[in-house]
Amino acid sequence: MFCEHKMISWLAVVVFICYINRGLIFAYTLQDEQTLHSALLTGYNTGLRPGIDRTIPLTLNMTFLLFSIKEFDMSTGEFSVTGVFVLNWIDERLSWNPASYNQTNTTVISQSQLWLPNLINVNPFEDITGLRHDELSIIVDYTGLCTWFAIETFESVCYTDVTKYPFDTQVCSIKFYVWGYSYKDIDSTFVSSKVLLTLYTENGIWEVHDSATYTQMNIYNDKEIIVELTLERRTSYYIVSLILPLVFITFLTSFVFLLPQDSGERLGFSLTVLLSVVVYLTIIQDILPEASEPHVSILGIFLSIFVVMGSLVVIVVIINQRIQNQCSQKTVPKFINRLIFFVRRKDKDMVEPLGSKIEIDYRDEDNVLTWSEAANDLDLIFFIVSQVVFCILGICYFLSVLT
Repeated sequence: MFCEHKMISWLAVVVFICYINRGLIFAYTLQDEQTLHSALLTGYNTGLRPGIDRTIPLTLNMTFLLFSIKEFDMSTGEFSVTGVFVLNWIDERLSWNPASYNQTNTTVISQSQLWLPNLINVNPFEDITGLRHDELSIIVDYTGLCTWFAIETFESVCYTDVTKYPFDTQVCSIKFYVWGYSYKDIDSTFVSSKVLLTLYTENGIWEVHDSATYTQMNIYNDKEIIVELTLERRTSYYIVSLILPLVFITFLTSFVFLLPQDSGERLGFSLTVLLSVVVYLTIIQDILPEASEPHVSILGIFLSIFVVMGSLVVIVVIINQRIQNQCSQKTVPKFINRLIFFVRRKDKDMVEPLGSKIEIDYRDEDNVLTWSEAANDLDLIFFIVSQVVFCILGICYFLSVLT
């Protein structure tokens, strides 16, 4: 028992000594790192790209991490995100033997003192900018591997497709060039084919449905570095505040024909509904971009149709009011008389439930209706026709935006 306890004690001492020695081995000092920086940066030319063999292109490995969507203004096309480009490359001039500097394996050097790939945003919303910020630094390890975390707010122009607004999906991209170098000098490649969303903060309006990171050659034989985001609009807010009110407003339009002729509110009711649709059309026009080709908003088209339909309803209400007030000595024209009796025969089952409002008379079509009877029957005809038309338009809209 005593021997076993003694052996455990010796093992503890050995582990402690090894731990102390390990700490001493890797405990490099400020002087060690300062000496390393002096050795690395003496004679270093920031204007020359890395690579001993100049016939072999420098491999530039890239990864893009998205932090947040800062702004997406559809009316102007401004699209901005906050993210970080992680870039890796080998610079042989920055390699060293760790044993010569008290086991200093890595160091951090200001980016202004080293060569950097000059990535330029070539589809900016305003000014063309690069990724250079003097306050950023580069992590360098003893093999010469340089790691640059270029964090920035990236702005670009996004050409929107508003055809299915507010059930739309937008594809926005940010394009870069390594300015001053051809693909024969620098071989840019993405480590991951997707944008990394591990640090992403969700946006209240847009959901990142898909993403892609890739390079491609353009018509000038230059390699483009592209970060692409597929954004899907969150539609709950728009359904509650836009779509449902529009559905109910347009549904109410035809009910003006069920108001009594002598109520005096028919014209005011129809005008109020028409103005409500016009207000919504104005709101949509303020949100959507002014450019209309080649993508025109289906919602804007249908709202314009509803405005036309609402205007026709107002005109019909005025004409029907005039029919109601016609002198009883004048006879109802034969074509109106025949139309009403035709509808009565064809739509008997539809007219009977409204008999409390409309006097139903299935007389022969040669009999003459009064102007009051003609106005009441025309009200029913226009009510049914307008309801059918609005329902068909609504179904067509939802089929066009949801398929």
